Amino acid sequence: MSLVYRSIAAAPQGHDVIASTSAVLSSWLSRRGTAGARVDFSRSGAYELSGRSRATVLRHDNGDEKVTFLRLITESDKPEGVWRTSVTAVSDPGRLSAPHLWVDMTADPRAELSGAGSDRFDVAAPDAVRMLLEAVPAFDGDHPLPAEPRIVRGSDPAAVPELLAAIGDPRRRLAVVVSGTPADMTVAGWRDTMAGALSRSTGMCAGFVLDRAAQAQVDAALPHGFDVPRGGVRTFLPGVELRKSSDQLRHPRMSAHTLDDAREGGRVRSWVGLALSRSVRHNAVDSPLPPELRDVDTLLNEEEIDAFVHGDTPGSAARPAPVTPPAADPQTAETIELLRQSLADRTVESRRLNAEAKRLSTHNAEQATERERLAAELSEVTGELDTAREELHALRHELSWLRSRLQEEGMYRLARETPPPEGALRPPRTVEELLERITDGSGFPHLFFTITDHDTVRELTGHRKENLWVARAWEALLALDDYARYQLDHPGNGLSLHDYLREPPDGYRAVPVRRFASRESDHVRTRDKLSGKRVFPVPREVDPSGEVPMFAHIKLDTEYGVCPRLYFYPHLGPRTTNRVYVGYLGRHLPVQRTN
Repeated sequence: MSLVYRSIAAAPQGHDVIASTSAVLSSWLSRRGTAGARVDFSRSGAYELSGRSRATVLRHDNGDEKVTFLRLITESDKPEGVWRTSVTAVSDPGRLSAPHLWVDMTADPRAELSGAGSDRFDVAAPDAVRMLLEAVPAFDGDHPLPAEPRIVRGSDPAAVPELLAAIGDPRRRLAVVVSGTPADMTVAGWRDTMAGALSRSTGMCAGFVLDRAAQAQVDAALPHGFDVPRGGVRTFLPGVELRKSSDQLRHPRMSAHTLDDAREGGRVRSWVGLALSRSVRHNAVDSPLPPELRDVDTLLNEEEIDAFVHGDTPGSAARPAPVTPPAADPQTAETIELLRQSLADRTVESRRLNAEAKRLSTHNAEQATERERLAAELSEVTGELDTAREELHALRHELSWLRSRLQEEGMYRLARETPPPEGALRPPRTVEELLERITDGSGFPHLFFTITDHDTVRELTGHRKENLWVARAWEALLALDDYARYQLDHPGNGLSLHDYLREPPDGYRAVPVRRFASRESDHVRTRDKLSGKRVFPVPREVDPSGEVPMFAHIKLDTEYGVCPRLYFYPHLGPRTTNRVYVGYLGRHLPVQRTN
């Protein structure tokens, strides 16, 4: 069962978080009809909300210590699997400095999707989170956690300092997302736009929108590299180190150009919200519960098992008391009763252990799947590292040999010279930077990009593997450009791309040959529904129809899920354009297993 959402917040001292949470959850469940309205938050119990959804209330009260724990668990059966939402409110003055509430959401996929990972799911914040944040003055660290983005006005002398303090708050666990207002929009209008874009991230970040005056103050206060673009977005993850320039790469930046392309009137396209939510969600999900909340979680998990074992359901008929058969004497009757009680205790313990064993078995299966995925990824990276080391060793040997030969020939000064800086462009680090390099028409004289759906490319933005995918896409483009150059330099050589990648000629760049696939499976190529997804535009001088099937591709990742691909069509040789046409860059296209 994958954790796909987590929000943790504190409430002010003295706030009755149990009463607020009970009222909000009661209102939330009432939307599901009369079954939801009957849920009682004053005591523990289990409820059937519908044929496909269930609810469990766990309540723990200790009046002597003024301790109250409240948890609502809902489970919903959906086509992709079972979704489980857990909302917990804690009031424990002896353990916590302030009342807390947190929301976890997990997804248990169907068997065929069990290795997909959380990125396979379309995750959005539960409505209950927004309702809770509207009812409870929540805090993350020392700063507010609002349900929607707040406007930061430069005319308020405290507003910008408070924002900067939130960015640098060492106690902050969640992300801070800051956006500058575009020149052609009002601050209020842009706030509404960002509220829509960040709706998936509710409870996992604090959002802020700068007006013009606040933008100028923030620009002056933040170091170079940590800027908030005007009309763009900056996501500050926890632990910001403003004095460390290398830390800027850890905090995703979406440029004004990107957002401007995505704007449709007063809204932005859906991929923007998806991209922004990825880094925000990965940060929230990867953050463990604080130790004091972990203890509460353990206690409530045990009570949930107890409820499952005893089958506590409000309104259920009372079980008939067991009838003790007549005994010959009181001592025998007492012995029978003791044996019966012992048997009942063992039965309860057996059911408890079975439930715990099932939970641990599921957890172990998930861990085994994750371990296999990581082992495969590690094996791939290790293989690439070994190859790179061999190449480095060979190049160092060649360099040493060449310097020795130059000295033998009396060219001592040349042998000691340092080579000039490499003229190649610095590799891009983000999807947006990669797109800019692709669309500016420079850097790849032998490639022609026919990618028309930039939104599909931008869907890779914000993923935890974004840097890896961008680096591999860049390496693939360099290799394809050099392969086309090699064919021009050596006409009629007959060297296929597979052979070129397996043994790259001197002076030409390549990628590991295992990343290259020259074709798709017969199943994909012979089914119009699947092969049609791989038809991309080309100039009419390449094909009169203006499009061709592109089955050759570079695999940018092997992990199940997004697993991006780069599709291309080489048009090389006599009477051709001598170019490689790149038609697609994005998530794995449908195949038999994912169709």
